[in-house]
Amino acid sequence: MYLLIVYDIADDKRRYRVEKVLSSYGKRVNYSVFEVETDMIKYRNLVTQLEENSSKKEDNIRIYILGKESLKKSFVLHTKERIFSYETLYL
Repeated sequence: MYLLIVYDIADDKRRYRVEKVLSSYGKRVNYSVFEVETDMIKYRNLVTQLEENSSKKEDNIRIYILGKESLKKSFVLHTKERIFSYETLYL
């Protein structure tokens, strides 16, 4: 499952907590944009953690679920790098 997650969070403390959660699941590609590759179980955990660390009334977090067909047509402008092409490092 491929996700594009964007957010606008007013409070610095909540924003930091959300960034920390997202960093543990995926890769930051812009200031308030993350790419996440995950499975259904981790997806559910991610959504729960985002709900716990944000305000329903004040914050805006959008999760776009991307299909494999749309990813084949997606790229980074100027570099032509494929989206979600970063390597997973195993230590």
